[in-house]
Amino acid sequence: MAYALGADRGFFPLDEELKLLPGSLTPHGHENLVRLSSWMPFEKAVGIFRDFTGIEVSKGMSQRYTEEAGQVYEQIQGKEVEEIEKNAPVAEKGGDRLQISADGAMVPLLHGVWAEVRTVVIGDVYSVLEKNGESTAHTHNLSYFSRKVSAEAFQRLAIVEMHRRGIEHAKEIAAIMDGAEWEQGFTDYHCPRAIRILDFPHAAEHVNHIGEALYGERTPESRAWLEEHLHRLKQECPDELLREFGNLAQEKPDVEAITNNLTYLEKRREHMRYPDFQA
Repeated sequence: MAYALGADRGFFPLDEELKLLPGSLTPHGHENLVRLSSWMPFEKAVGIFRDFTGIEVSKGMSQRYTEEAGQVYEQIQGKEVEEIEKNAPVAEKGGDRLQISADGAMVPLLHGVWAEVRTVVIGDVYSVLEKNGESTAHTHNLSYFSRKVSAEAFQRLAIVEMHRRGIEHAKEIAAIMDGAEWEQGFTDYHCPRAIRILDFPHAAEHVNHIGEALYGERTPESRAWLEEHLHRLKQECPDELLREFGNLAQEKPDVEAITNNLTYLEKRREHMRYPDFQA
């Protein structure tokens, strides 16, 4: 049970023995506040905490407790990374078929400042037989690891989560990402044997840029062209499409959108063999 202490009350010697933290909340209340505040905005968290416990806490307290807990957890994980690097313990067995996806996203900080936060998500892959008889892949048991650090530092720190999920024991790993160079380096570092897949929305984005260079932005013609070419990309290997785009680049050498997007797609040719990946 969480409870608050009045301003005139202090902690007794037994409190230390029971590992009660200094402040107005019991350890259980402290933990619940931090859990809520790590899942939602601080202001909303204190409102829900009040509704559940009847205890009034400030947004500032919510933020302070949560950031302190995060710093401690980050230190714990840092020590785990050092332990793994030093002693190379064998990881516990995880799933046989895993998916990893890493990416960076710009997030707002205080005072109008934005910064890039990198995240990797790991999930177990399983197949479901649909009503039409086709088998489709799904993921579950997702876990996330994020840090506001450089790509090199993130690659190292993520060892703790990759080890926890037993990546080294997986029989098959799919690295589904957007093709950024740092993400490929991340895959090289943690699981070079992974099957690399350019996530389809990013492939579609670059194909779309070529279509819009030909027929204009968001015109009926460009949309029809895109639908046809994405269907071909998903149902066939990319070789024929890339050959077609190469011919377009030769016919229209001054259209940078065709040349630049073709270069992006060519570099990731082996990551776009979607029929093989689906099979």
